[in-house]
Parts: sequence; structure tokens; C-alpha cells
Amino acid sequence: MKERLYEILNEEKVHEIIPFLKQLTVEERKTLVPSIKKMDREISKIVMTKNSYHTAGSVSQHSIIDIASFVCMDKKNFGKNYWSIFRNQEQTEQILEWGCPDWFSDFINESIEAEFTAFNYQDILGWTEKGYVKPKPELLGYHLSNHPADLDHHPETLNTHFWYLCEYPSKSLPFRKEWFPLVQKLIAEQKIERKRFLRECLLASNRNFNKNVTGWFMDAFTLLKPTEDELIALQDQLLAGLDSSQSKAVNTILSHLKKIVGNPAFKNDEFSHYLPNLLSSEVKTVVVSSLVLTEKIFQKKRLDPEMLGMALSSAFVSKDDSIQSKAAKIILKYIPASENIIEALSHYSDNILTNVRPLLSKYIVEKQQELENISSEKLFLTTEENEVQVLNSFEDLMFFLPLAIEDPYSYHCDIALTGFIRFANTVDGESVKLIEPVFQKACKTIAKWEVPYLNVLLCNLIINYGLNLMEKYPVQLRNLEKIYKRTCEDEATREAYSNYKKKLGPMDEVGTDCAAQLAFKEIAIYIDQKIRKNDDIPLLFTITHSPCWISPVTLVERLEIYQNKNIEPHHLDVQLALQRCALDHTSEALKLAEERLKGEYKELLLFFFGKNIRPEGKFEHPSWWITAGITRSPETIFEEFSGLGYNNIPSEFFTGNYKWKTIDSKKSSYYPVELNITIPKYHLEKRKEPLFLEYFVAEQKDLSEIPALMLCFPNTPANALAKVIRYCLFYSGLAEVYERNLVLKTSQALYQIKKPLDEIGYLFLGTLFLDGDKTIRGTAAEMWLEHVSYQIMDNARLGRVIGLHEKLEWAPVKRLTDLMQHHMLNISKNHNTALEELIYNIVLQMDKPVTNLKKILEIYHEVLALNQSEANKEVLEKLNNWKENSSLKKICNLLLKK
Repeated sequence: MKERLYEILNEEKVHEIIPFLKQLTVEERKTLVPSIKKMDREISKIVMTKNSYHTAGSVSQHSIIDIASFVCMDKKNFGKNYWSIFRNQEQTEQILEWGCPDWFSDFINESIEAEFTAFNYQDILGWTEKGYVKPKPELLGYHLSNHPADLDHHPETLNTHFWYLCEYPSKSLPFRKEWFPLVQKLIAEQKIERKRFLRECLLASNRNFNKNVTGWFMDAFTLLKPTEDELIALQDQLLAGLDSSQSKAVNTILSHLKKIVGNPAFKNDEFSHYLPNLLSSEVKTVVVSSLVLTEKIFQKKRLDPEMLGMALSSAFVSKDDSIQSKAAKIILKYIPASENIIEALSHYSDNILTNVRPLLSKYIVEKQQELENISSEKLFLTTEENEVQVLNSFEDLMFFLPLAIEDPYSYHCDIALTGFIRFANTVDGESVKLIEPVFQKACKTIAKWEVPYLNVLLCNLIINYGLNLMEKYPVQLRNLEKIYKRTCEDEATREAYSNYKKKLGPMDEVGTDCAAQLAFKEIAIYIDQKIRKNDDIPLLFTITHSPCWISPVTLVERLEIYQNKNIEPHHLDVQLALQRCALDHTSEALKLAEERLKGEYKELLLFFFGKNIRPEGKFEHPSWWITAGITRSPETIFEEFSGLGYNNIPSEFFTGNYKWKTIDSKKSSYYPVELNITIPKYHLEKRKEPLFLEYFVAEQKDLSEIPALMLCFPNTPANALAKVIRYCLFYSGLAEVYERNLVLKTSQALYQIKKPLDEIGYLFLGTLFLDGDKTIRGTAAEMWLEHVSYQIMDNARLGRVIGLHEKLEWAPVKRLTDLMQHHMLNISKNHNTALEELIYNIVLQMDKPVTNLKKILEIYHEVLALNQSEANKEVLEKLNNWKENSSLKKICNLLLKK
């Protein structure tokens, strides 16, 4: 049988595969499954040509294997995509007639999970008639969504399946433009019931569809122009739709409720139950529409206003001036000051804006708002709370390594490497068995196409270590050879690609794409050699405290070990250790260095820890001294280093002082306002001891690793931030997923570092305040809150950055004002003081009013009232110039009176 199948495959006899399979028994077909899988792997291998690539098998051979797989395998083993077997419809029908698998119906029902299928609604109906498939409603609704044609061929299509479409639509439904006119036509011809379809449209609001599908049903409902009588009849569904998570649905329903609010049958009591949630919405249009509808109810109805009035108090969740003013005016006009209303408003009293409070004077009990100062103790980078785990045995190491493989760019990798050096050579015949699952995980990880570079190095380190152990313990580790052989086969297949970088093999043969990878590869080679030599002297660079810090005391203790053993550490190991050293509390380490170290080690650390203002002594290892100087005092140029051979490196990379500017591209450019930052070009030079910094600032292809690389420079993150600004933040409208993720990860890394910001740090943070991504802006606000609490935030510098951006309207001001209102206002006394300073420094940069400047000034007015302070004099001068502007007149006059 196997030989016959090989013959059919090799000679590409597609016409013979079905007759061959027909003559086999069920058991014989099952025995062919391993051979079919093997043939499939062979014909699926990638073959490279000069200008392209293709699979090893021909179209006919793939067709033969598809047919054989379909007939012989069960559903789990078949596991094919949903189109290959259906490329030839006539052939598919032939197979199904004599050999329809018992799993075929389930297979087709699951096709709604596929991105693409080569069969359609009509095919499913045909298979149903022949008994091949028992379709679920979900299947019929999904495929009918994608098939707006031939609806009259089968009675059940419009009688039943159309309503499945309403309940289980395809995500593609909104993009099938034929459906809108088709539905209108079907309703006009009375082929589908109008009232039922209107009801289904409203039910869509709470069916957890995505926003495009929900929006389609809302648009369909509006397009059919429901009459007042129809709206009254559908009132229960309309009200239930107000609970929808989709703002499009809520806004659509509110617009239709306005049409019937004057009708005696309108259920205003039921509506009042939904009002608190509506008024608490983050979507301003929902809140405004709800207030308008509420006012219409008061205008049209004679009713007891208390219930609706108490619900209306929820509007004061929002700190938007226009919303609060509108709600206050409705309360003042229609709602008496009863005890219940006063009680309801008291829950929001602290949130009511100062300029709205006078309107509600008879509804709220005035009391002085008492906010406390949030005064945090001095922030230390290395404490017991963030000390990382220490491994105590080979067993600990084996259990921990999978975690490091999963997350190679976190401190887990440091913990694993520390354990590797300590325990790699403490293995015995029993514990060695623990390496097998770790080895297998490393092989599976490195066998993927896209693998982060540090993962490549860590996995390769584990694999090479496992292969060495296999020579010593061949019986215990006999499975490792099979695992490694399969991994090598996968690697060989990928190596056919001309641009593929080798991942598996001796550490020095692993490929690299950029200079930064070269640095990590050199460190990995060094670690591999230490393990092979049974060298358990600790690495210098592995962190002691999360996310990226080394205790100064530990650094001294580690260097002392090298000194006492008279062994010179690797130059990159020393540099990375210096870069990661926490320099906020060095007195104990300084004392220890003076007592225990000598020679260059001692002189280096006396300078690094700040006792010696200038570098002193012999500079036997120039890279150590330069790194110490950059890390300790990045903005200082030490003349003592001028003759050490690094003068060709642009000073920006040492100091972090990059030139930047927000520029107007005169509205004709695709990017109307851009943030330009100048980064000098630098190519890695050959020298005896390159700086770790050089590897990083040299050009690199993949920016996705920057957030992790930044944790190698926690004291001086400017170079990393500058790259992210240049490539991902030059334009506020940039919405690509790759760039968004990179900015978010970089902002999270900067937040974790918890260091005072430098100039580029303030540029980065100020730009994040205006970013289009809500999560990124939230991270920026959290960073601001924490830095203000620890009194390490310079609001004048931050305000200058934001003001220079918004002076040219780099991004919508609403992003900033929403952040201030919802995340930064009224946190504490000192946060309000900081916010006041931030706002006036933003305003000082502006020469003329920008769109939505009014909102910034309203928040400024509120903060001044909370702080009981006066407006900045320079700001008042600007307000005098702006007060004739019609949109700013009211707020300018309010501020000028303060």
C-alpha cells in the first residue's frame, strides 16, 4: 500500500488516488496515516530559487496528499485549513459520495473559526440535503452573511436562516455592501417581517458583536426610518440597548428615544434606571445626548422629578465643565432642593467644579475640601522589596530555566545565568534527568521562525550545555539526541533562505543582524566558556534588584573575588555591571571599596561612587573608565579621557543631549506637524575594547528589542528613548500596531526604572501625554503621579515640552485635557500644585490660541481655585491678548478676575 501511494505521489497521478483509496478497508487507511504525514512534510519543504521560493511538491502532489489525508485521517490528525481539499468541487463531491468521514459535519460546523473557506452557503445547503452535514445555526448565519445572493432558491433561507444571520453574523457582514439595499427590498416585498427585523437590530446592541457588526445593525435600523408607533412598540428593546458596551448603539438608541419622549406611552421611570450609567459614560456624546433627553422629559412630562433628579446627579462624575454646567442648569430649573436630592449630590460634592458650585448653592452643603499632601519617603532603587530571587541548587536552576526561556528580556534571565554559573557543574547521575524537559523547551523555542535574539542565545546556551551533559550521561539523556536531531532538521530547512541567520550550533557561529546583537553574543560566548571550564566565579552584570539594578555593595564584593583570584573580568561584563549599578545610595559600598579593593578596581570605584570628582590613577582599561564616567555624570566631559581613543564617538551618545524641534510642515505634508530629533549616524569601529554603548548606538535593524536593551542603561536611557522618539513618535497620528507596542513597552520600562528624568526623558514623557493610545497616555500619567509623589518631577521642563508641541497643534488638545481631568486632578495637594505649574508652563509656550485651548484654561481655573492661588503673571499677559477671542472670552475674564 505504501509503495503504491508513493508511486501515485511521485508520478503525480491525481486521477488514480480516489480509486486506490476506494479499494482499501478502514483499517488499511488508518495504517497509511504515518506515511501520509511523512510525505506531506517532504512536499511541504521550502525550496529556494534565485528570485523566489516554493514548496518541494507540485500542485498535483499537494492535491494527492490532501485527498489521502481527508479520507484516511480522523479530524484531529487531518487538521487542515478549510480550503485546500475544496479547491476542486467536483472531486470533493466524488469523495463525499463514497467516503464521507463521520467527522465531516463537525469539521464544517467549525469553519466559522477559519479566516477563509473555499465553500459557501450554497455548498452547505447541498451537503445538508445529502446528509453530509447537520448545520448549526451559527454556521448558517455566518455563511449566509457572506452570501447576499440567490436567497429565493431555498424556502428556509428567508424563513429561518436569515434570522440566524441576525443572531450569528459573520464579521464580514458590514463590508458586504449589497445587504442594505437587499434588506430594504425584502421588507418592501414582505419576504421578511419588518417589525421582527427592527427588533433584531436592537437586540444586536447587547450580543457582544464587534463594533463594525453592531454599527451595521444600528445603521440598518436608522435606514428603515421606524415610525413613532414602531418605536413605542419596541420601547423595551430600545431601553435594554442603553446597556450596550458599544457607544454607537447607545447613541443611535438615544437619538430614537428623543422622537418618542413626548408620547404619553414613553416609559420615563424605566429610563431613569438607565440614566446613572449613561451619565457615567466616558463617551462625551453619550452623556450629552442623555442630558438632552432628560431635559426633554422634564419639558414634556408632568411628573415627580425626584427619581429622575437623583439619577441626574451621576452627571457630576464627569469633570467636564460643559457637562456639569448643563446638568446643574437642568437641576436648578426643574428639581426642588429636597433632602433626597441634596443627599444624592453630596456623594459628588468633591467632584463639582468651582465655577459650577455657585449654581448649586442651595443643593450642596459647602465645606472646605480637604486634600492631604502625598509625601513619599526618598525613593531607593535597591530595597528588600525588589530584591530578586536567589537559586540554591541545580534543581532550582532546572525548574527556573523555563521561566527565563518564556521571558528572556526580564530579570528572570539574570537569575538563570547566575544559577548557571553557580550550579552547572554540580550535576549528578540522578539530577541530570531534570535537563530533558528544559532541553526540549529550548529546542522547541529556538525552532520557531521568529525568535527574540536573547532567546536564541539563552536557548542555545541550554542546548549546548545539554549536549555536553549527554556525553557524560549517555544513558540518562538518550532522548536528547532525538530531540536535537529534529531541531537540526528544522534548522537545515530554514538555512535554505539566503537571509536566514543561524540560530543553532556552537555559540560563536550564531548569526547576528546588528551591532547590539554582537555585544550580547560576545557575552554569551564568554558565559559558555565559563561553564565549559567549570569556572564558577560570578558574573558581574547580573542584577540583584528588579527590574534592572545591581547593588553597589554586591558590585564591590564581586570585583573583590576577581581581584583575589587575580583573574581579569570580561570588559563587557564590567561595563554592563557599571551601567546597571544603582547610584542613589553608595556610602556603604564606597567604604567597602576603600577597605577591600586596590589598584585600578579601587580607583575606578572611588571615581564611580563619587568620592573622587575627577578620574585618578592608571587607565589600564579605558572602556571601564569611560563607562563609569558616562553612567555617573553623563553631561560631564572629562578631559582626562580625551586621549583614550574614543573621541570619534559623537558627544550626544555620551551626554544624551540631542537636538529636537517640533516643526510645522506647512499643512501640505502628509505629516502636518512633526517632532524632529537629530541622531548622529555611527558605525561600529574595530578597537580592542569597544564600549557597550557603541554596540547599542550603532545602526540596528530591529527596534523591537529597544525596551529590553534600555534596561542595560537604566542610569542613562536617553539613547534608547531618542530612537523610539525618532521612529515611533515623530507624528501624533501614527497608528501602526508595531509602533504602538514599541512605545508602550518603552514607556513601561521607563516607569519601572524610577529614576529622575533627563532632557530626553522629559521629551519622551511629554510626547506620551499627547499620544493617540489611551493606555500609553495612562502610563505617562502614572509616571507623573509617582514622580510628583517622590518630588523628582520638574513640571516646568515637562510643561515646556508639551507646550512646544501644542503650540503647533502636534496632537489634539483633548488627549491632554482628558488625561488631566480623569487621572491628574485632585489627587492630593502637592499633585494639584504640580498640575498648576505644569499647565501654566504649557500655556507660556503658546503665542496664539490653539484649538481647544479653552479646555486647558478651564482646568487651570479649577486648579487655581482648588489651590487658592493666583494665575501666573506671564499667563495673565497672554490672557489679556486672548480675551477678545470669542471662544476664550468667558474663561479669560474669569482668570483675569482671580
